Amino acid sequence: ASVALQLPITADEAGSGLVPPAIATYLYGTKGALMITIMLFMAIVSTGSAESMAVASVFAYDVYKVYFKPSANGEDIMRISRYVVVVFGLCMGVLGVVLFELKLNLGWVYLFMG
Repeated sequence: ASVALQLPITADEAGSGLVPPAIATYLYGTKGALMITIMLFMAIVSTGSAESMAVASVFAYDVYKVYFKPSANGEDIMRISRYVVVVFGLCMGVLGVVLFELKLNLGWVYLFMG
């Protein structure tokens, strides 16, 4: 779409996923940029929340309760789940910084995923 509209987007910018914001800003101006920002925020928060809860649930019920404390009650499960959410969030933050510093962008992630 950026080629059809003749927008000055480089290959690095396209690989970093900046085509949709450029198109929205070109078509709708500041309101388009705001719409993309809101949609991106909602997608990231939703995905991050679901992924964090999935990892915490799997660890709490399938690892902690089975192997570490079979007599764990609901309070124990909630406590462990909260710890896992924090540790998982920190690990993903570190991974994000590492990928950024290695200059691996969304294009690389898409190719790596297949």
